[in-house]
Amino acid sequence: MTVVLPRHQMVRVIAASITDLVAAAMAMIRGLGGGVSPRPSDRAASAPWTGVPVQDLIEALPALIWCTRPDGEPIYFSRQLRDFYGFDVDQKDSAGASRLSGILDTVIHPDDLATVRKMFAHSLKTGAPYAVKHRHRRFDGEYRRVETRAIAMRNAAGEIVQWNGICFDIEDQMRVQADLHLVQENLTRASQAASLAELSASIAHEVNQPLAAIVANSNACQRWLLADPPNIQRAQKTVDRIIRDANAAADVVGRIRALFSQSEKVRNCTALDGVIIEARDLVADQAVRRRVRLDVGIADDLPLVAFDRVQVQQVLVNLIRNGMEAMSDVPGDRVLGIFAYRTEGYVTIEVSDRGPGVDHPEEIFEPFYTTKGYGMGMGLAISRSIVESHGGRLWVEKNEPQGAKFIFTLPAEVNKKS
Repeated sequence: MTVVLPRHQMVRVIAASITDLVAAAMAMIRGLGGGVSPRPSDRAASAPWTGVPVQDLIEALPALIWCTRPDGEPIYFSRQLRDFYGFDVDQKDSAGASRLSGILDTVIHPDDLATVRKMFAHSLKTGAPYAVKHRHRRFDGEYRRVETRAIAMRNAAGEIVQWNGICFDIEDQMRVQADLHLVQENLTRASQAASLAELSASIAHEVNQPLAAIVANSNACQRWLLADPPNIQRAQKTVDRIIRDANAAADVVGRIRALFSQSEKVRNCTALDGVIIEARDLVADQAVRRRVRLDVGIADDLPLVAFDRVQVQQVLVNLIRNGMEAMSDVPGDRVLGIFAYRTEGYVTIEVSDRGPGVDHPEEIFEPFYTTKGYGMGMGLAISRSIVESHGGRLWVEKNEPQGAKFIFTLPAEVNKKS
């Protein structure tokens, strides 16, 4: 025979069994400023550490608390749960159906009902704790996601005498998480679009220079051949330059292709002096047209460096061309210095000019930042990325007596050249 106790007595009976649930909710109460501190050691009808009756404390907890008999039949809903459902534990009783089935059919979302029944039946059979996230129907008809947990209360003989459960409404939390996930997806798409734009600008920037040189040298070659008489010797030299620039463009494309095929970076351990001389030769014609004197100084004791020859050459050529362009309006001597020397553990390369200098030394390394009316603002960003991928640094300083000095370092591989 089942004995149904009055509500105030039921609360006192289950007070001891939900002590663990009360303890779990203490943190929430503290966060609300309830002032509840240590877990009670007694199980009296009132809580001496606050003076609040246990019944009132349980009813006021910001959680949905319920209890069932060992067979799963509900016997208690807390005030919060009654307000959430809009009915009490015995108000869904009907002839020919268990109270548990009636309540589950009423409050559990149809898509979650089978899972809830299966998992709760498993807990009732095995005594294992019950934990599941699902949707509950609120009194106004809205389904809200909740996290439900339940544990079995046992007597001294280890027999289950009651199941005590607690639900937390996590609908708002889940919505916030969904919004954050959407924001993260949008940021990922934006980042991918920006990366694609940066890659496109990078390819255009790096390939445009040798292609522009090919066009210029092709026009020059045509002029030498159309001269009367044709200047075969100069035309041949121009053709050599065209071949050199075409190979440079092919090397750039090859590096991009290798990047997408995830091939190993080509980094040979060698000295930098040869790359510096090659970079100087690549811009020699442009220096003559711009009336710029190239002053190159390379220390004799440079250590070997492991680097990608084409990438470091791109950095040097970009810095040299930037320096020459910066001196376009300089009326006096246009001198561009290229110096390489060793420092502790590194090889340091300086490219200095006598132009107007740099007003924003950090901003100029940002993508798409440019001081040129025709520039894309990618050269220095790419150069810094290349240097940093080699384990070095790239920065700018003021050059004396005027101008700017771009400096980058590359880690030394060994102490001396062999």
